[in-house]
Amino acid sequence: MSIRRSVLVAAVLCALPVLGAPQGHAYPSGAGNGGCRQGSVMTGRLVPGTGSAGQNIRRAATLRECVSSLLPGIEAGQFSVTIPWNAPGATSAATFAWSDGSVSAATGFGNGLWLITDGPASGHGIQVDVADSWNGWYYSYADVAVTSATFLS
Repeated sequence: MSIRRSVLVAAVLCALPVLGAPQGHAYPSGAGNGGCRQGSVMTGRLVPGTGSAGQNIRRAATLRECVSSLLPGIEAGQFSVTIPWNAPGATSAATFAWSDGSVSAATGFGNGLWLITDGPASGHGIQVDVADSWNGWYYSYADVAVTSATFLS
């Protein structure tokens, strides 16, 4: 009985650091321009549009714990985009509505890389990272977990 208890105590003590660590959060790589440390589930919904079979995918996700010299005073944002379904070469227009009330307009493809064309961080890129390594947002309207967002020069 005491051997089992010793093994159990050792297992619990080894697991404590893992249990105390934040789960499901990724941190933006490269400290240069910063980004957002957390994201929500990015929803996906088919809507009428210009993609295959006349359909688009409407997507939205919340970005949290944002820290960047490109976004002074901004702590969070809401990403939204409508992507032509099953049209990998088509560009899309996205918006980032920031916690200070400002909005950045962006263009890009369904792979998570967006060029901010207007508003805060204009002229920079932002990579919206997802938990699934497959970035085929234009092929599926399934919900995808956003882990972080990183600014690129």
